[in-house]
Amino acid sequence: MAARRPTLARRLALLVSLGLGAVWVVALLTMAMVLRHEQDELYDQQLKVSAETLLPVLSHAWRAGLLPPDGGGDPAQAVDLDEALLWQLIDRSGRVVASAPAAVAAMFPDRIAPLRHTSTATHMVYATGYDAAGFALEFADPLAERAEAWRDSYLAFLLPMLAILPLGYMLVRWITAQALRPLDRMRAEVERRDSQMLSPMDAEAHPAELSAVIATLNGFMARLAQALEGERAFASNAAHELRTPVAIALAQVQRMQHETADDVQRDRLAAVGRALDRMSRLVTRLLQLARAESGIGRGAAPVDVARLLPHVLRDAHGDGSRLRVVLPEGPVPSQMDADALAIVVGNLIDNALQHAPQGTPVDIVLDDAGVLVVRNGGTPVPAADLARIADRFASRRSGGFGLGLHIARQIAQQAGGRLELHSPAPGRADGFEARLHLP
Repeated sequence: MAARRPTLARRLALLVSLGLGAVWVVALLTMAMVLRHEQDELYDQQLKVSAETLLPVLSHAWRAGLLPPDGGGDPAQAVDLDEALLWQLIDRSGRVVASAPAAVAAMFPDRIAPLRHTSTATHMVYATGYDAAGFALEFADPLAERAEAWRDSYLAFLLPMLAILPLGYMLVRWITAQALRPLDRMRAEVERRDSQMLSPMDAEAHPAELSAVIATLNGFMARLAQALEGERAFASNAAHELRTPVAIALAQVQRMQHETADDVQRDRLAAVGRALDRMSRLVTRLLQLARAESGIGRGAAPVDVARLLPHVLRDAHGDGSRLRVVLPEGPVPSQMDADALAIVVGNLIDNALQHAPQGTPVDIVLDDAGVLVVRNGGTPVPAADLARIADRFASRRSGGFGLGLHIARQIAQQAGGRLELHSPAPGRADGFEARLHLP
């Protein structure tokens, strides 16, 4: 099975989604950097405000003897550096005079840098300026806590953004399908065109991008219509011009055949008569083909096939006594043109009489549902030949021209009907069946 080719809408939606996805990735990376920068600024500001707020409190407490000296805290309490409040009170000589209990396990700068933020391996430290009592405060904020806060904030932003990807693709797919609807309408209009309908399309009814394409198609269809019309006119005129001289020649040959007493000459004239009769039938087929290609399939008003069929059967070639006809009692209306129906039924009957074994019957059955069956016996047609038996000049068995079934199928399709061919005939081991579904 051939791989399914991607549609233009799917391709466009995929490319737009990939472009938006690239923008989405850049936006996420930019958001990560901006969020980290803004969060660091906020933490640095909070660190500064906290240090400057605590400095007078701790300085006063030291002078009042309310704080233990540095190192007086219990190191066992300094186990969770990410949660503990870390600070150091420093005098002008750079000596740490007091600190938080867990500060002994933290990493502070070797030298105090007043009014600056300093980053160590574990903390961000802000040092205040010296107060009137000669003390400064280093206040530390754990970097791990900042990183955790950034991760939590970024994940809270990232998870909803991940859901945007499939939703964005579906939205782009829907928008693309809506935007390409004019292309679908143009395709449908082109699809309705065939050899019988080559009228120009209205370019103004489509977007500007498609107008040039439609104008080019209209020019192509105009040239194609002119070529087809010339071909049909030639075939029709040639067939019309040939009918009369062929009929005259056939009549003269038959007359000469009856007037001559020479058996050799009579045999030769009989051969010429058979050739002229075959030419006459070929001219008839060419006329039918020209009419079929001109689009005569559908009639202006319904016809009763049950009443029309007996008249068609009287004109059937060959031995009419071989026909076994079954007709319904009630009317069977159809939209197929009466002349077109006569051509189709005549060709199906000619085909059946020509290929059925000599003396065997041909069944013609019409049911109330508007299905006409023409069935004959004979050797089954191979499946490979059956698939193309209705193509033009595809089958020339038993001296045929390969046009009868092609004309019948073409007229049936033009009228809105359907011609089905089966071999062997359903329910039998041999034979051939043509099933015409009337419109």
